[in-house]
Amino acid sequence: MVKNQNRGVYIDLKTDFGFKHCMGEEASMKSFLNAILSEDYGTIEHLEFLPVEQTRDHPDLRGVTFDLRCRLDNGDDVIVEMQNYTHPFFKTRANYYLYNLMDKHIKRGVSWSERESDIPRLIGVFILGVPMEELEEVVTRTAEFDIDKQTEFWDRMRKYYISLPNFQLAVEKSGLTPKDIWLETIKNLGNMENLDPEIYEIADEALLKLIEKAKVSALSEAEYAQYEAELKVLSNRGTVERYGFEQGIKRGLAEGRAQGLKEGLKEGREEGIKEGIKKGILETNLSIARMMKQKGYPTEEITAMTGLNIDEIEE
Repeated sequence: MVKNQNRGVYIDLKTDFGFKHCMGEEASMKSFLNAILSEDYGTIEHLEFLPVEQTRDHPDLRGVTFDLRCRLDNGDDVIVEMQNYTHPFFKTRANYYLYNLMDKHIKRGVSWSERESDIPRLIGVFILGVPMEELEEVVTRTAEFDIDKQTEFWDRMRKYYISLPNFQLAVEKSGLTPKDIWLETIKNLGNMENLDPEIYEIADEALLKLIEKAKVSALSEAEYAQYEAELKVLSNRGTVERYGFEQGIKRGLAEGRAQGLKEGLKEGREEGIKEGIKKGILETNLSIARMMKQKGYPTEEITAMTGLNIDEIEE
């Protein structure tokens, strides 16, 4: 497969693949979380990544799969999510994610009186690639408050909503914070014409390594195929209503079939055409199913959208 140079020199971090591929390492995640959380929790020295799939404890319950999850050196449990399409009840969904995580820290059958300590802090960092109603700031922090006293009532759960569309790099670069540098990179890395070149001069070592890893030319053929399929869905998804995501999936499928046909025609044989079409469809379907599963879509809906069977989706 020839890598499409028009797709840019660097991976778009707003894709699911790009975000996990680049942020799924301790150094980059630690640098990012320090930029976002250190004001509230101090400096993070170490962290470890944890399993992202929260399975169902009962057949009637719904499991979730986070984008990235890690435990900080102070014991805090953090999930980091990238959201690229509008959702009418995203705040509810964000709470559901954290309460689902809380359930994993409370053992069944143990009485409350026997607990020796409270659960760790549960922190959700939700990076929004599209505008969301009522989120006018670049970073919106939420917690459980005493309404009358206007003080924090319970400190075990906090959410950070990062609205990339609201972020603009300051004209005066001398006052930039690590948060500014990270948000500029996440927002614009896949579109080099928008990324301020001075970022390279003031970024820390971890971010510079991430930028190096984000080079499209460094991807394997399999990684590039997955990234390309997700990039198509992202570009076709639309940024206003959820139907834009669903229409984007349909258009992505159509483009996958067209790409498969194109590759098959290059082979010059009828069998090559069939195999090319089959390969293009399968790669696109698998990438779309992976994204839908990670975003919490029911298996039945994924099956209807992609044509994959239940076993293929679960695998």
